[in-house]
This record gives sequence, C-alpha cells and structure tokens, in this order.
Amino acid sequence: MTDTPEAFGTFGVLGLDPMSMVALAAIVIIGLPHGAFDGAVALALGYGKTLRSMFRFIVAYIVIAACVVVFWMVFPTVALLLFLLISMVHFGLGDSQPGGWVQRSIQTLAHGGLVVIAISLFHRAEVDPIFAHLLVDDTTVLWTVLSGAAYGLAVIVACYAVLAFQSPVLRPRLGELAALGAAYFVLPPLAGFALYFCAVHSMRHMAHIWRELRTGVEGGRSMLQLAFAFSLVTWAAGALALWLMPAAEALDEAILRVVFIGLAALTVPHMILVDGLFRRAPDDHKSKPDTGII
Repeated sequence: MTDTPEAFGTFGVLGLDPMSMVALAAIVIIGLPHGAFDGAVALALGYGKTLRSMFRFIVAYIVIAACVVVFWMVFPTVALLLFLLISMVHFGLGDSQPGGWVQRSIQTLAHGGLVVIAISLFHRAEVDPIFAHLLVDDTTVLWTVLSGAAYGLAVIVACYAVLAFQSPVLRPRLGELAALGAAYFVLPPLAGFALYFCAVHSMRHMAHIWRELRTGVEGGRSMLQLAFAFSLVTWAAGALALWLMPAAEALDEAILRVVFIGLAALTVPHMILVDGLFRRAPDDHKSKPDTGII
C-alpha cells in the first residue's frame, strides 16, 4: 500500500514522456466519463424504475468489473488478448455505419482493428514495455497474435476501400480511418490512443446516447446528473486503486496499470449494456428514460 505520493518514487522503467502522461490524464478525465452515461442507458432499459432495480444494476456492474480484474490477475496474457479483442469490436461498432452484415462487419473490423493493431505495431519498441508491465510476463504470444492479425487487417481495409468506392456514403468514414492511421503513425502510442478514445470514440458515443435518450430539458439534466455521479465514483475508485498499489512501484507504472486494467474492467459491463442490451432494445425503450429515482 502506498502511504504517500512520494512512496512511488520517480518514474519507472517505462520512462513515459510528458505527452504520454498527458494522454493518460486525458483518457481518465475526458474518455472514462463516456461510460458514465451507462446510468442513463440503464434507466432507459427499465433498471431505474425502483431504487431496488437500480441497486441491482449497480451491484451487477461492479461484480462483473471485479471479476475482470481478478481474471486479469490470474491469467494476464489471456485477459489482455481478450481486452484487445473486445475493444476492437466495441470501437468498431461505434464507428461503423448502418448496412448489411458483411458491410457492417468489415467497417467494424477496420475501424476497431486500426486502433488496436496499428498503434501497437507502429510503435512496437515503445508499446512492448507497456504490455510487459501490464502482463508482468513475457509478451511473445501477444506479439505473435498481433503480427498475424495485421495481415487480416490489411485485407479488411482493402475490402473497406472497395466498398467505399462502390458506396459513396462510406467514403467520409474511410477518410477518417486514413487520417487516424496517419496520426497513429506520427504520435506516441498513448497519445494516439488518447486522441481516438477521447476525441472520436467517447464524443461519438456520448452524442449517440444523448440523441437517443434526451427528452427535453429534464431528461437531459437527469442524464448529466447521472453521468457526473458515475464519473465521480469511477475517479474515486481509480484513486483508491492507485493508493493501494505496492509502494515500490513507480508512479507512471502504477498509473498505467490502474488506467488500463480499470478500462478492461469497465469495458466488459459497458459492452454488455451498450452493445448488447441497448442496441437490441426496441426504439420505444430508448426514447423516454424513466427518471423517477433522480
């Protein structure tokens, strides 16, 4: 346990530069709150009809997140691979446009795959110590999987280009993909991820949820109140986790583990709620959230 900030000592073997530290801060302060809209989504799906139902939702959310953390501690390599996979799907679904199953799948894999695979391989020398610290293990298996996946990503992006040539509506998003790819190549890995996570994924998700669930000023106010409350709880949990990290761990290493293992823990219940329950819910469940408990 860390009793004081000084107990962390100086930056560790990761040697994160100031831009990367700013990127981590942006992920926490700007990016994480997009998941705080899950409270409003829960209301829209009927989990807020009573205090008991909302309490059950919150407990289930926390239990799932805690199980992810435990799984990561026991099986770190498998957990990180699964985290990268579900992140790819989640990011891609958020960036894809409506269409047939094949078209939607190609968009999903292209957009999500570029974030996960391209950033890693463009900056392998910088990313490897990050992965090694998250795993506390050898990264050979991880890089073997990512290197193999890169060939699949190249085929997917080529198919996406063909689809965009045939369907003009896809061209703006393909252009976005190309611009982000260039940014990922130029920027340090954490900065590139923060750019996408904060400016693209989080903003797009919050705009989508706002459009789906806002019902006048009162509905919008309730959504913001819930999002603010959930954000405060998330930040407090992260601060507690950082305080509980071993005193011998360097500050940048401790922050990195808390941020990314925390992201993995929150991504699973977030995906179940948003990509599973909410996407499949009838439209009438999305239009008027019950705000009776606020």
